[in-house]
Amino acid sequence: MWMLSSGIRPYCDRPHDSKLIQQICSGLRPSDVSGTPPSFAKLMLQCLDADPSNRPTASQLFKHLGKWVSDLPSQFDNIEIPFVNLEKLSLKSSSRHEGAIYFSRPLDFISTKY
Repeated sequence: MWMLSSGIRPYCDRPHDSKLIQQICSGLRPSDVSGTPPSFAKLMLQCLDADPSNRPTASQLFKHLGKWVSDLPSQFDNIEIPFVNLEKLSLKSSSRHEGAIYFSRPLDFISTKY
């Protein structure tokens, strides 16, 4: 959701290493992005909550997203702020950090203390 909002991949400007993992486990989250529709931003931030018990369940997401789809025709009459960054979204961006890796790999560098 954050990638749709920002137009870039999360943490693309830093290496995806044990330091980033530790920071995420300690509460690091991407911030909301200017130009994101308010209802989308609210749901995105709920999904990113550091406390898993505060995140919506799959059933809640299904219900929430279903409401968006059923309300879609009326939203053309009452348009929220559009995704202003969506047109710049590029998954092949050359501006990412050389240590930012967006595919599965073994995490052998992580010690068992995490």
